[in-house]
Amino acid sequence: MALTGCAGEGSAGTAASPEPSQTSVASPTATPVPTETPAPAAAATVTGIVVTPEAMQVTSSDESVVSFSYFDPIEDVVAALTAAFGADPVVDREYPTVEPGPQTRYDWPGLRIVDEDWPATAPLDSNYYVVFEAPELNGVSLTTIDGIQIGDSALALADQYPHTVTDEDSFTVFVGGVAIPRSDANPRDNSSISVWVSTDNPERTITSISSPAEDYGV
Repeated sequence: MALTGCAGEGSAGTAASPEPSQTSVASPTATPVPTETPAPAAAATVTGIVVTPEAMQVTSSDESVVSFSYFDPIEDVVAALTAAFGADPVVDREYPTVEPGPQTRYDWPGLRIVDEDWPATAPLDSNYYVVFEAPELNGVSLTTIDGIQIGDSALALADQYPHTVTDEDSFTVFVGGVAIPRSDANPRDNSSISVWVSTDNPERTITSISSPAEDYGV
């Protein structure tokens, strides 16, 4: 007898293909937006050197003012001016045959600091004095407390300042006088300090400014 069979499941029929595996795709990362860094504030720059009877002032673009008494250490004064002008001074020693005696000069074009060797004694005998011979240096103005500069008319100052001395060859004005009271440190009457402004030319334009100008009275 011929036997007839049925092909069951799992026999030589075509097997079902497995489902392909799903590959996960990462979502794109958002690009961070750079934050803006604020620009640093501009550094203050020195705009002026101002002499008063009692101090030399260094003014800056941020409206700050640093004052140096005429009794302050010369090293601090020279360092401040070197930074203000961006240049070192020419340093020279002098040996005058009359008062005040040996001294050290610190020269920039148009400005000079004179440091006298004799001991400073407040309130009249200063440690150093300042001389202007130009209206500005490296963009820094050189003025008195009243805004007077080299090249200004000396004649225009005569009506404003009563302590004026003039002759055919010179014209001198004492600006901003400060009276120094008599005391143990100053046993003199009528002494004062001021800013000395002078001219030595026929046009009577200011050629020199110096401070402090010390009047020892009588």
